[in-house]
Amino acid sequence: MGANQTLHLAGREMPEGAQLPPTYPVVAGWNMVGFKSIPWNATNVTAEDYLAGTDPVRIYGFENGSWFFISGPPYDDPKMEPGLGYWVAFTEPGTIYP
Repeated sequence: MGANQTLHLAGREMPEGAQLPPTYPVVAGWNMVGFKSIPWNATNVTAEDYLAGTDPVRIYGFENGSWFFISGPPYDDPKMEPGLGYWVAFTEPGTIYP
């Protein structure tokens, strides 16, 4: 945005406790994908692991005011960072099973 505005977003937060996490559908094209490690405290999850069963072709993250590119495939390094969001381009629809 070029000026201060209110941005309204819709989504679901991963449930706490012993419940299974929800699945997340993705579409062909660009998708905003968040990575939240709680409650599993996962700190060593690769994009390859997190996006298993989908066909990502480009992954960009945003941190500290800058974009960064995750090279691949395979997307086995660097690790995904809990609390960050990623723009991920997929070649076809799929489902993320966190």
